[in-house]
Amino acid sequence: MPTTPRLAAAVDRINDLFGGLTAVPGETGCTYCYGEQDIELLHRPDAPLPDDLLTMFMHEVSNHFDDHPAVIRRLLPQFCTWLAAGTFGGMGYAACGLGRSGWPDWPREQATAVREFIDAWWDDSLRRDTSPYDITDVFAYCADMGGTVTPLLARWADEPVGGPGDQKLARACEAWEQDLLDDDSRGVVPWWYWFDRDEPLHEIQLWLAEHAPSRLRAVGADPGLATRIGLLALPYDDRWDHPIWGDTDSSARAAETN
Repeated sequence: MPTTPRLAAAVDRINDLFGGLTAVPGETGCTYCYGEQDIELLHRPDAPLPDDLLTMFMHEVSNHFDDHPAVIRRLLPQFCTWLAAGTFGGMGYAACGLGRSGWPDWPREQATAVREFIDAWWDDSLRRDTSPYDITDVFAYCADMGGTVTPLLARWADEPVGGPGDQKLARACEAWEQDLLDDDSRGVVPWWYWFDRDEPLHEIQLWLAEHAPSRLRAVGADPGLATRIGLLALPYDDRWDHPIWGDTDSSARAAETN
């Protein structure tokens, strides 16, 4: 079950707006990937899907359906309930189809409910002392579903210094440090390769350089990690000239990354 009233309300709103919807009449899906009995479930309002089928449908490329947005709307109540309950095991399976559905252009009420769910789930993940999902996976999945990292970073900046959000920031910095210092965001938002646009690497780097070092120190993270994350504000070559690496390490690191 959702752990905060806001997330519970967001799930309820998704169920209110999207419950009872079905795929468009005549939807056949990809006949190479799915059987008729699988597609038939999409034409039955609120019929629960097996976990593995829901995972496949929610992560399918859009051209495998006649009306992909309609399929996503049909699946949203079960999918969002599953995510909020902490029992979803499909992150990392592929890019989420919600991010390819064009949901910001849906009717305003629907689009607002989707954005609120993403934001509420992200806030819940930041503020929980323990979570069923790794924070790096949640960040990437929210960025994937929402199409932007900007509101995720803004909410992270609003978290109390030294609180659970900063503990998770330390975990994320440990996981992302190498990719970000190497100007490679694939390890940060790995599923964005589905999209024909640049990853927001520079935005993430500058945000971390500004906000992360002091927060890392507040939770007792490795001082070296705080210093290295602060180097993200520098141009690439200047990062590796910083004294933290030492002359030998700097030369070896530069050779390794060129």
